[in-house]
Amino acid sequence: MLEVITSIFGLIQSILIMFNKKENWIFYILNIATLTIFSFTAKLYGDVLENIIYLIIGFFGLFTWYSKNISNKIFKSNKIQWMNNKERIIFFIIFILITGIIYLWLIHTDDPLALLDAVTTGLSFVATLTMAMKKVDSWIYWLIDDILMAITYFSLPDKALYLMSLNIIWIFLAIGTIYTWNKQAKKEEKKYDN
Repeated sequence: MLEVITSIFGLIQSILIMFNKKENWIFYILNIATLTIFSFTAKLYGDVLENIIYLIIGFFGLFTWYSKNISNKIFKSNKIQWMNNKERIIFFIIFILITGIIYLWLIHTDDPLALLDAVTTGLSFVATLTMAMKKVDSWIYWLIDDILMAITYFSLPDKALYLMSLNIIWIFLAIGTIYTWNKQAKKEEKKYDN
């Protein structure tokens, strides 16, 4: 039942974010809260740790998307845009560091998929943070993460088929969001160039 509720919250959130709706963060927080409980029962401890962090980032996203003042103070911008090369390098290094640290921890637990769990933890951390920053690149991270999470949920001893199905849907929504956010980024760029 928890898997179904988590899937519903996640689907609503992903549709709202595709259309750049700030309400997505409410469903994001609900999705992450229920997913944390599910991950704990499935012994995906990397996901549990990551989801606790995501709850914090979810509130951060909620505040930055609902308040242009907060967003402008933190990011110097409140528009959807692509990362510059420096940001790409920084976030790739963050991904590698998080993945490595989480993997070194998970190999000492009973996590059934330690490497995959560590990689998806690193990917989704960077994706969530850059999504809060309104970076189009976040959806490339999400696309890769969704593919790997579908594999993770299918590979569990007790297959989490609803969550696997949700991640398959998210693959297509990530592709759609790359398209819609890229279109918005180009529109924003033209507006600020004029």
